[in-house]
Amino acid sequence: MDDATPTPEGCVSCGRALKPESAFCGDCGHRRGEPPVDRAAKVKVRLDRVRRIESGWGGIRAVIFFYVGLLLGQAASMLVAHATNEFTADLGGTAILAAIILLAASMNRDAFPPGRGAGFGPRGYGLVFLAAIPIVLVVAVYVHGLSRLFPIPTQSYLEPYQGRSPAWAYFLVAVAPAFFEELAFRGVIFGLLRRSLNPRETILLSAVAFGLLHLSVPMLLTHVPLGIYLGWLRHRSGSLYPSMVAHFLHNAFVVTAEVWALGPGWLSS
Repeated sequence: MDDATPTPEGCVSCGRALKPESAFCGDCGHRRGEPPVDRAAKVKVRLDRVRRIESGWGGIRAVIFFYVGLLLGQAASMLVAHATNEFTADLGGTAILAAIILLAASMNRDAFPPGRGAGFGPRGYGLVFLAAIPIVLVVAVYVHGLSRLFPIPTQSYLEPYQGRSPAWAYFLVAVAPAFFEELAFRGVIFGLLRRSLNPRETILLSAVAFGLLHLSVPMLLTHVPLGIYLGWLRHRSGSLYPSMVAHFLHNAFVVTAEVWALGPGWLSS
């Protein structure tokens, strides 16, 4: 009979001796009986996680600086509005915000998602067009109801363009915001936030930022949901084009409704 003391079993991960009754290694925590861990791969995963967190915080800081720049741009636009007429103020404000957004976009690769080309096919863009109609109607009903319940004057978006071609209204109310605001919120801000946040958090935060920039508390109830919809299009398509098209359609319907006097209380974004 062999009375020799059995050699303790070693941990397959770190090599330390295991106690006969232990289920885990007391040194590294590896479960007994499981295959060895690739320690190099484990270290790489941890380093990648640290880099992602650091990159994410850097992205959030960049979003804050960019957003402050947008707010300063809005303030500068208001100063221009006080010093000149509304048309010049709209034109100058658009130029100021466009310069800030283009500068930020040129410094952030996240502003231009690699995407899948156009994002959607013809059917997808057809659905985007159809969705724009009920969205505009809901916004119109809300704004009209708000003006009836509270003494809030409704603004005509064609007023600054009296005596000028409606093309100016389409350009400054529909085309320019659709391009530059989408590049700002679903491009720069969405891309930077996505470094450390999941898609739902990114869509929500970018939508809230989108609503707040319009500097109207009552309109948060329309702009934030609209921002969520545009953010969802950006996430679902992997491209900026669908949200740009949806944004353009919404604002173009607003202008068209006023040009043809189709209804009161229409609101652009």
